[in-house]
Amino acid sequence: MFDAESVVNSYCKAWFDPEPERRRRLLFASFEPEGTYIDPTVHISGAEALLHHIDQVVKARPDFWLERTTLVDVHHDFLRFGWVRRGENGFRGADSMDMCRVSKQGKLSLVVGFFGPFRPMPNP
Repeated sequence: MFDAESVVNSYCKAWFDPEPERRRRLLFASFEPEGTYIDPTVHISGAEALLHHIDQVVKARPDFWLERTTLVDVHHDFLRFGWVRRGENGFRGADSMDMCRVSKQGKLSLVVGFFGPFRPMPNP
């Protein structure tokens, strides 16, 4: 049985865990080795490449962490969840969202990240 909350929690913790080996364990427990990660700044293929990217993010932002802001919505083999980047002194980034595809093995095989909230429709 697929436990979406556990997989997403592991994946989120991997993004800013200060310990490199723990980051690796968390990511590989939740993300497929041949998975794809896409956000507005990068398109990454493979867990090793994503881990390298995460390592660079952690080095650039050592006092930040990712906080989930929603429950995990699941249907078929897709899920989505909201998150925000947090930091010391009360820093709170923009509400953001990841949409993911789940593999038959119960890991994330595709993650598409969107930074910031939805843009409202203009008034007619």
